[in-house]
Amino acid sequence: MRRLALAAALASAACSHAGPRTKVVEAEGFAPVDARGLADARDRAVTDARRRAVESVAGVAVESRSRVEGAVTTAQHTTSRSRGFVESSTAVEEDTRDGMVRVRVRARVREGAPPWSTVALRIPDGPLAAGVARALREKKIDTGGGRGCAELSATAHTMDLPTSLIAGTIAVRANASLLLKGEGSPLRASGAASGLDPDRAGAADKALESAGYRAGLELAAAMSVK
Repeated sequence: MRRLALAAALASAACSHAGPRTKVVEAEGFAPVDARGLADARDRAVTDARRRAVESVAGVAVESRSRVEGAVTTAQHTTSRSRGFVESSTAVEEDTRDGMVRVRVRARVREGAPPWSTVALRIPDGPLAAGVARALREKKIDTGGGRGCAELSATAHTMDLPTSLIAGTIAVRANASLLLKGEGSPLRASGAASGLDPDRAGAADKALESAGYRAGLELAAAMSVK
């Protein structure tokens, strides 16, 4: 009996140390400044830095598929997917030089697949929620989760831009932040976008929808859902 108890204790101890590894690392990301503007380039640089952080900790799984017809390879497709995800990240340094944005982030990276497959949307109806939901639907993430599912909340703010690229319109910039709470540590994602419309409220709605969409795509990437 004692031997069985000892074996069970040893097995339990072994399992407790076999869980996924979590590590805090720093990584740099880059993106060119184009017609979409500086803020958009910064968002893309942050996404690039987060991807590099995951790869430095958990690596990348690469899969290659070929189609052969008559002993001749007619098509080849290679995909890659990270073996981990970013639980949280903070930009610690950034600059713009020669038309390129560089951002260094400090990220908490966890190995393995994220523990979420469906989420419960806890965002009030409106353009922000619509943008987030659209992005998650495109990535095959169910947003109709019920009690016990990871809960997704959001905050956002808008600001009027001093000038508009199109005469007779008002430009508004929106920044959205998402927080997904469930099993394990929370996941965070953010997105920013601008909206143009003759009416200020219409411009704000467009900006919020687009910012929510971008934040939703970033969250989906962090969840490692194809």
